[in-house]
Amino acid sequence: MNSKLTISPQVINTLEQSNEPWGIKDKNACFIYVNQAVKQLQNIPSSFDYEGLYEYELPWDGADFANEYMLHDKKVMEREERICSLETHVHGKDQILSSYFFAKYPLYHEDGNCMGVLYHGWQAQDYSLTRLYHGKLPASIMFQPPTDLFTQREWDVIFLLLQKYTSKQMGKMLNISYRTVETHIARIYRKIGVNSSYQLEEYCRL
Repeated sequence: MNSKLTISPQVINTLEQSNEPWGIKDKNACFIYVNQAVKQLQNIPSSFDYEGLYEYELPWDGADFANEYMLHDKKVMEREERICSLETHVHGKDQILSSYFFAKYPLYHEDGNCMGVLYHGWQAQDYSLTRLYHGKLPASIMFQPPTDLFTQREWDVIFLLLQKYTSKQMGKMLNISYRTVETHIARIYRKIGVNSSYQLEEYCRL
């Protein structure tokens, strides 16, 4: 471990047991730790050592967006707030196009100072992305705080709204009525002070 940033074995063991991607970076956005789920997602050998590397040094296609990822890291540390992004890439051993939400949190030293970033990924609902996206895929969509206002169902609706699906189509995908979808949409708009899907997209997109 970096002598200036030591993560307890208990934390490392906990993250290592997770089937979802977890990682830790220092204040310079340099990798300190990633679990095996991160390596599997990026199709990088399990023996590969991330420690001391930056995003742009990783041997995977997503490294092309390193500057964007590192900008997210910087904002998390500057604001000391959680930031969530939606990342769409070719993932895994089978190189399947898929989307993952990544939440980044400020990581604090025992003296109370922010010393880096802890991030966690989870797969977005497994819809066909070749149908969901029309035209060029966005590199990333960043949801500004306060993201904790949204429920998991509202995240699902936001994701589909950004793909231009109608309320009825979303209802079928989520196995709920279109009226329930519209209720979720109205609640989402009210929470962030917008009135249309276009305004929602502007709110969410970098």
